[in-house]
Amino acid sequence: MINPRLVYILLLLALLSACAHPGFNQYPLSKKYPNYRDLPEDISNLMQANPQLIRHRIIGFSEDGRLPIYAIEVGSGERNILLIGQHHGDEVLGTALAMHLSKRLVQRKKEERIAKILDEYTLWIIPSINPDGWQLVVDGEARIKRKNNRDTDFNGKLDVRTDGVDLNRNYPIFWDLDQETNILSPFYKGNAPASESEVQAVISFGRKVDFELAIFYHSSATGRLNERIFLPAVKKKDERFKRLEEIADFYANQLPRDYFKGSYTLHRGVSSRVGNARNFFYHGLEVDAMLVEIGGINKKGRSIIHPPAKILRKILKRQEKAFISLLEFLL
Repeated sequence: MINPRLVYILLLLALLSACAHPGFNQYPLSKKYPNYRDLPEDISNLMQANPQLIRHRIIGFSEDGRLPIYAIEVGSGERNILLIGQHHGDEVLGTALAMHLSKRLVQRKKEERIAKILDEYTLWIIPSINPDGWQLVVDGEARIKRKNNRDTDFNGKLDVRTDGVDLNRNYPIFWDLDQETNILSPFYKGNAPASESEVQAVISFGRKVDFELAIFYHSSATGRLNERIFLPAVKKKDERFKRLEEIADFYANQLPRDYFKGSYTLHRGVSSRVGNARNFFYHGLEVDAMLVEIGGINKKGRSIIHPPAKILRKILKRQEKAFISLLEFLL
């Protein structure tokens, strides 16, 4: 006769093993992921320890002025590079990378190669332009929260699953070409171009600083886009775009895949003609721009965007190495 207690224990052990497996998402998130509530203190600590290399500013606020959007300024060079870790609330992997790079670059400031980078560049690192969505996901209120927290159905309350605007479709370039007008869609583009305060903040900031390159980090929940780099939509590849392709191709080759051998790939097909950040910066501000999908794909074809802490650390180290290689390539 099978012992029911033994069966229960075996099932429990199997479940625990599955949750700890590196090829699975972990939710609620590990405490190793950054929390928006800790962001002001984290930035303050960085500044106090490195006053000559770290500065910060508030570039705007989320919907209804709820939460500040911070930009961390790292380095003292004349060449400006923008990094945005998160547009979509469930892409916490990007905020983790943004904070990791902020800390590690100054921790390694005495290394000759890093000192050269910090002297050449000023990196403007924005951990998130969607702090409302970030907070909901970290707090465990929403496992998937793509949009911001605008009350788009005007019922006077936040419907976590359906309310909000996809911030990466709200930029005022190709916005009219996007057919997604359903307010319930996770890809809802908003009622007007740049209707969202978060996007307005990025646009204003982008016009104030002379950026050479802008990189936007994302994590595909479906896995269809993971481990690839996407460039702006163009009708014809001119010399400027071909140079951007070279840069993106180099970066992709430096980025190892999380669960398979090989590296990221540069998407060379048709790019989305919608109001996303890379299109706006490239066409609207004449800043070279790219989107990097940093989620992994496990051997079952499942998208991994919230890996456990141990795997998260490995991913961040690999991303750090690749990003430094990219900056050296641009020197």
